[in-house]
Amino acid sequence: MDANTIKNKLEKALIKDEILPFILGEDEYFIADREYGGHWPLGSYKQNIKPFLEETSGVLPDVFWEKLKFVIKNSVDGNILLDLIVAYLIPYYYSDDNELIRNRKTGTPDYIISLIRNYLMNNKESLLKDKRGSGVEWNSKEGLWGSIRSNLKLILDRGGPNFL
Repeated sequence: MDANTIKNKLEKALIKDEILPFILGEDEYFIADREYGGHWPLGSYKQNIKPFLEETSGVLPDVFWEKLKFVIKNSVDGNILLDLIVAYLIPYYYSDDNELIRNRKTGTPDYIISLIRNYLMNNKESLLKDKRGSGVEWNSKEGLWGSIRSNLKLILDRGGPNFL
């Protein structure tokens, strides 16, 4: 199937190697957040990732994690990228189906968990100073550091992996 005829944008991004524009909400992957005006990861998740997962095993494929590893390692602006990645992971690790959550947790490669954990440890000062990101106002004293850590704790509390 031609990548231009695929309706699901996550699948299209995987085929066309456009995971970074997908996560950042660039060009055709942008979904406006009515409250903040920027890209809305939750809306993108609902519109693109959730239907993709419903048509597959319910777990993100290995190719997604491999491409995510590449963009994390090669990111020019890792802080905002990490904020957006975590915004996508929050709904991914939410479900009433505990077995699905376990499968998603075990399906998350250790190298992704380590990359996120190491990024947090190595960039704490930068994340504390960085006041960007959607919804950060409630926690602006700690910038992206506070919002990312609090969201990762929420993922852990829901049964997802321990990125902290």
